[in-house]
Amino acid sequence: MSKKKLVVIGDELDGIRVAARAVRQNPEIEAKVLMPRGRFSFDRYILAYFIQNADEDVFSFMESVMESYKVQYGIDILTHLKVIDILPLEKKVVFEDLKEGVSSAVEYDKLVIATGVVPVVPEVEGINLGNVVFLTSLDDIMAIQEGIESGLIKKAVVVGASMAGVYTAESLWKRGIKVTLVEKGPQILPELDMEMAELVSRQMGHKGVEVLVGEKVLSLIGNAKGDVVEVHTPEHIIPADLVIWLEDIKPDVEIAKKAGIIIGDSGAIEVDKYMETNVPGIYAVGSCVQRIHHITGKPVCLYKQAVDDMAFYVVSENIAGSNDCSLEKGVLGTISIQAFDLGIAKTGLSLQQAKEEGYEAETAIISVYDDKYACGSSYRENVVKLVVDRSNGKILGAQCVGGVLSDKLVDAVAAVISMGGTVKDLAMLDVTRHFSYFMNLHPLSLVAHVMLNKLEGKFKGISPLELNDIMRSEEVILLDVRTPSEFKMGTLPGAINIPLEELEARKDELDRQRNIVLISERGRRAYLAFIKLRQMGFERLSVLDGGLLVYPFASGVDM
Repeated sequence: MSKKKLVVIGDELDGIRVAARAVRQNPEIEAKVLMPRGRFSFDRYILAYFIQNADEDVFSFMESVMESYKVQYGIDILTHLKVIDILPLEKKVVFEDLKEGVSSAVEYDKLVIATGVVPVVPEVEGINLGNVVFLTSLDDIMAIQEGIESGLIKKAVVVGASMAGVYTAESLWKRGIKVTLVEKGPQILPELDMEMAELVSRQMGHKGVEVLVGEKVLSLIGNAKGDVVEVHTPEHIIPADLVIWLEDIKPDVEIAKKAGIIIGDSGAIEVDKYMETNVPGIYAVGSCVQRIHHITGKPVCLYKQAVDDMAFYVVSENIAGSNDCSLEKGVLGTISIQAFDLGIAKTGLSLQQAKEEGYEAETAIISVYDDKYACGSSYRENVVKLVVDRSNGKILGAQCVGGVLSDKLVDAVAAVISMGGTVKDLAMLDVTRHFSYFMNLHPLSLVAHVMLNKLEGKFKGISPLELNDIMRSEEVILLDVRTPSEFKMGTLPGAINIPLEELEARKDELDRQRNIVLISERGRRAYLAFIKLRQMGFERLSVLDGGLLVYPFASGVDM
């Protein structure tokens, strides 16, 4: 009996992993991978990793990966082949050999499209200058490494401040490069809510990285050699020996569209729950594929940090077997990086996204010290933000910025969301208790109980972002309930100080007709003050979520 022919087109790692697992599951499969370049493509996170880890031989690593797939699984990896057509009726893939300049075809029984993403090249003057890269290949990494090591690259501009942009900026900064991060939107890290993103921006500033938001690049200026030397925005002229443009990417779907494969509303290849396209026998996997969001039920295209484990498992099972393995859950967009001595992680929807989707969302923010988890590293506050649907308590999302706990906390919340859990489920989660929290709630229990208190009307909070908008209003009293010595060390502009223990004796100093925002270090004493003042008949009260330690804005703490 002849072997079943599996063909993978594209150089994204998801595709080769599908082929490897399918062959392992079913030895009767003969797999070929057609790649346009000489090596697999890595996403921008992995490429940025190799910028900061110059001692690792990325090319030897890549060769070892390719060789292992060939030897262990017998996969025929064919490079420098550009696919020019898919013929579904004939079950053939037509390709051009880029080295020989000739065209040929290969037959398939099952086909997997793993073409990944391509950068969107903007119409910006100077975009084609030397030393302007889109971070799409190992050739980009080699050029950057050589430039840094030769001393030719000392100043770099990263355009686009998503998670990938922030991580790339850190990779350059770790190599001693002066970095400017430019973002056309109102904040860095659009994956997060603004006050959480501002915590990262503030930390980057402390590390000497210039962060410019609301700045669109107008032009790139070159020298006589044709290399970039300046980046111009409406407000700045930024010297640069290197520009890494990470602003926009799109799924690479042209060959799929040409073959009559449906492209979804997100701009990526539409697949069913079996990861099969509308053309029988043709599957798609990786960053070129449209997925369904677990919370909203809407189609999304998410740029991944690594292989989509759920999808590659389903595709490989269906190719190796009888096409009865399906995706039971959608994606949450869970992502995590370590950058500038911070853990940055999120899952699900931000508050802004939840509002755009029509949810009546409530948030809670807490901060906890990671001293017993730090394992010898510097201790940090972990700031956790939870987003919940007020109507049913379902968790919509979570974000964490801080120390080593960030990804662990967000992963746990992602698991609860995936199981359809509510904030009560999160509050009752049986989690590991460490001695550092012996006298306090676990961070997840703490943020869940804060949320439950809000939902039950036991107190009202105000986010740092909301407070930043109104803090100078004459209708607002900022009441710091810490001790006088703590108050002198720094507070919000215009705040007055009445320690928690003195509230009852000094209650007549407060105007009951004005909005009183209660402030303490982490918000816990402010919560106790809220209870006391409400018992005294005060009604217009709110607590600064997360306390002063979380407040990130430039108008913030007076020292």
